[in-house]
Amino acid sequence: MDGTGELFAPLLKALPPSLQVEVIRYPGHEALGYEELQKIVESRMTSEPFVLLGESFSGPLAISLAATQPTGLRGLILSCTFARNPRPAFSPLSPVADNWFSRRIPPHALTRVVSPFLLGGFAPSSQRSMLEQALRQLSPKAMNKRMQEVLKVDVRDKLKLLRVPVMYLQAKQDHVVPEAAAQLLKQNLPSMETVRIDGPHCLLQASPVPAVSAIEGFCRKVHSSLSLPLGGGWDEGLQPLNTHGASSAVGPHPNLPPAGEGAIP
Repeated sequence: MDGTGELFAPLLKALPPSLQVEVIRYPGHEALGYEELQKIVESRMTSEPFVLLGESFSGPLAISLAATQPTGLRGLILSCTFARNPRPAFSPLSPVADNWFSRRIPPHALTRVVSPFLLGGFAPSSQRSMLEQALRQLSPKAMNKRMQEVLKVDVRDKLKLLRVPVMYLQAKQDHVVPEAAAQLLKQNLPSMETVRIDGPHCLLQASPVPAVSAIEGFCRKVHSSLSLPLGGGWDEGLQPLNTHGASSAVGPHPNLPPAGEGAIP
C-alpha cells in the first residue's frame, strides 16, 4: 500500500534481463483514491505489448485498467490481491478508522505491528528495514485514504470486461488477504490460472524467485499464443503496476509493469 515501488527491489533483482519492467509509483503525500491513481497510471500506458501486474492494494486498480482494454495489454497478473474488500466484516469500521489519530500517525511508526502480517514472523531485518523505509515516504493522510479505499472497493462488475489471460499469485501464508479473495476472482474468471507459492502477503518481496518463475512462464505463454517476437514489450510495473502501491508492466516477453502497492501492497 506504500506505492513507492521501493519494495519491488527483490523482484526486480530476480527478474531475467529478457523481461523489461517499469514500476509506476504513486504520489506519497497526496490523499488519492483508486480513480485518481488510475488516471496517473493511464497516462503512462503505451500501445506496445505489455503484461500488467497488480499487487495487493493495486489489484483493483489493475483490474479496472485491464477492463478498459488498453491497446497494448496482453495479460494480467494479480498478486495477493482482491476485487472487493477482502475483509468485509471490517467495512462498518470505516468511519471509526477515519479519525484524527489515523490521519496523523506516521505510517513507518507501524512497521513493527504490520511487518509480521506482511513479511511473516521470521522476516530478515533487511526486509523489515526495506518496509520501514518505504513507509517513511508515505504521509499519514495518503495511507489513511488508501485504507478507506480498500474498505469500500468492489470492482467485480469489471471482471466480465477482461479480454486477456489472467494469472493469480497466491501466498500460502497470507494473513492479510484470505483465500476467499482468490476464490471470488476464480468464480468470476473461470479461466484464471492460480499459482500457490510458499510465503507471506508480501510474496514478491519474500519469495521473489518462485514468483519470477511463475511470472516468466506466464509471459512466455502469452507471447507464444500471440506469436510475438521475443523482446517485444513495454518498459515499466506496473513496472507498470506493482504493488504494494505501485504498478508494473512486464515485457519480452511483454514488458511487465508492476502496479504498486506501490506500482499497483
